[in-house]
Amino acid sequence: MSTALALVRSLASVTAADGAASDDLVALGIAAGTDAFETGASMHHTLKGLDLLLAMTLYVVEKTVAEEPESTAAEGVRVSRRLQRAASLITLAVTKGYTQAMGDAMRNHFRHLRHDLRNPLGTIKSVLAMMDDETMPPEARANPRFRVMARRNAQALGNLIAERLSDGAALFPVFALQSVSLRTIACTVRRDLRAEADVRGCSVVVASVGLDVKVDAIALELLLHELLYVALQEAQAGEELFIEFREVRDEHVTVSLRCAPSRPPVREPNVLQRLAVLATRMGGELEVSDGDLRVWMPVYPSEVLSGGVVAPPPDVVSVVPVIEGADSPRLEGSPLVGPVSSDGEAGYDLRRASEREHGQSGPL
Repeated sequence: MSTALALVRSLASVTAADGAASDDLVALGIAAGTDAFETGASMHHTLKGLDLLLAMTLYVVEKTVAEEPESTAAEGVRVSRRLQRAASLITLAVTKGYTQAMGDAMRNHFRHLRHDLRNPLGTIKSVLAMMDDETMPPEARANPRFRVMARRNAQALGNLIAERLSDGAALFPVFALQSVSLRTIACTVRRDLRAEADVRGCSVVVASVGLDVKVDAIALELLLHELLYVALQEAQAGEELFIEFREVRDEHVTVSLRCAPSRPPVREPNVLQRLAVLATRMGGELEVSDGDLRVWMPVYPSEVLSGGVVAPPPDVVSVVPVIEGADSPRLEGSPLVGPVSSDGEAGYDLRRASEREHGQSGPL
């Protein structure tokens, strides 16, 4: 049985046992966190998965309480409280397992690095010792081979320092750069803001085209969340907001937001300025083109790994004036190509509030 399945069953047993903690709940949480690290998942997405599990379980509780004529609101709250306590314990255990595995990986990494650095350093020390050894004949100490060996190992040592101790190497991939589906990130943001969309009476449509890239998923999700939230504040009843994707270059990707009927999703200049500054802080850039808003993000491998702004590709021409006081210009690029499904038709994912990913029913 997989760790994930065992974790779900353990959560169910906690609910059925009047909130008594399962004996293996902590052990399963630690195992799940360790597995997540070893498979390359980020802690961000691991904890988001736990949040989704809790939300789905609470939805089942809500439906069950509503369908039981003898149940009361107090019983539903009591069960929800049990789940909340269990979920908090699981989250703590998963975090512990993840960070423990990360610590072990870092120790192994530095252990190997020390070994690799000692080899050329030891050779250089040996060469210098032989050159300074007065018991050896002068001709042997002046052997050109010694200088060649020292030079070669010094170069190897420099390469190791440049590659293994660089700023890019210091960026732990599981915390930032992940191979993720842009559609999954967009659907997560849509799910978080579904209540806001319902209040406004509008729909959020996510392109059905999948695009997997290595990107700073946390930064992109935070930026897209803020962008969609602001757009929903200006949305009117009956409007649709479309989230689309397009890979501009091997090192860059765009996530576009547009509104139908056609109008700029965000019109307030001060808000656009704030979003542009936020995009820069997240390592990307905000573009405005034909009224659409685009989040332009660098993808891995990239020359910029520490949050800087990547220069636009050569065919992007700046024609949109900079808002007064803005820290970052917004560029207008080439027209965005609409999403196309595998059968050649334009495809979007428009789901009701009662539908989830992969055709599952539920509120998420």
